[in-house]
Amino acid sequence: MRMDTGRAGLAALAFLVAIPAQSAIAEDAFSMTGSYEGVYACDSTTAGVPSGWGRPMALTLVQSGDAIRIDLKYVDEHELGAEYSLYAGKVSMAPGGATINGYFEACGATFPAKEIVRIFPASVEQTPFQLSAQGVWASDQVPNMPGLTVQSCTWYLKRVSRDVPTVRDCTDIPD
Repeated sequence: MRMDTGRAGLAALAFLVAIPAQSAIAEDAFSMTGSYEGVYACDSTTAGVPSGWGRPMALTLVQSGDAIRIDLKYVDEHELGAEYSLYAGKVSMAPGGATINGYFEACGATFPAKEIVRIFPASVEQTPFQLSAQGVWASDQVPNMPGLTVQSCTWYLKRVSRDVPTVRDCTDIPD
């Protein structure tokens, strides 16, 4: 009788140990890695003067575990030419693995700025995968724009490729 109880206990323990491992595998199965295209819409105030606009955007993203790195390139409306922003952050799967969300923050850009962006929960079952995010950034060093600029921007993005892109690291700031 003790032997049977011992075997049942071992079987129950093996089952309980296997549950977290299966959950981790399911969570690791989805990756945000790829190239994205979409639009962003911003409300902005520079030196007390409000404005707003929207633009197309494209970015590349690499996910490793729960860490993400993003390389965003765009053409600025103030004739500054090609600009970039580099980001780093974290993502998390909801229990059950149906949605992913997270945040990222600017860690390198054409000019000094502070920025943090929240990724709204997105269904990992969408084909193609899509996400939206809300960010706030501020800088008093925007070229050709005197004074403090504060923006709130909403991003809408669709993954156009699952290929693993090259994403610069935050330390890879060009001269």
